[in-house]
Amino acid sequence: MSTAKRTDRSLPPELAALCVELGRNIQIARKRRALSELRLARLAHTSRRTIQRIEAGEPGVGLGILASVLWVLQLEGDLRLVAAPDRDEQGKFLAETKLPQRVRETRDTRYDF
Repeated sequence: MSTAKRTDRSLPPELAALCVELGRNIQIARKRRALSELRLARLAHTSRRTIQRIEAGEPGVGLGILASVLWVLQLEGDLRLVAAPDRDEQGKFLAETKLPQRVRETRDTRYDF
């Protein structure tokens, strides 16, 4: 059994659907730029089969290869949005719940003569 097949089964259905959607988006971007799978593969320094796997939404493709493909398509800026701290609403909420009710001034003992 290949690693990709194990990865496919271990993903929740929602994530698998997102991978397929990402693959379709990349395929549309490639076609809009009139790039063949082979041309995109050469520009991204990968194989045509890997491009096919990306476009099929297979989750086992490496992040570096995906980033390279996005760079060739001039969509690499979208990677900045992935897990961006300012967009992490749950993380911000959790951080706020841990804020102290009161903040006391600490005494600096370095200059206590």
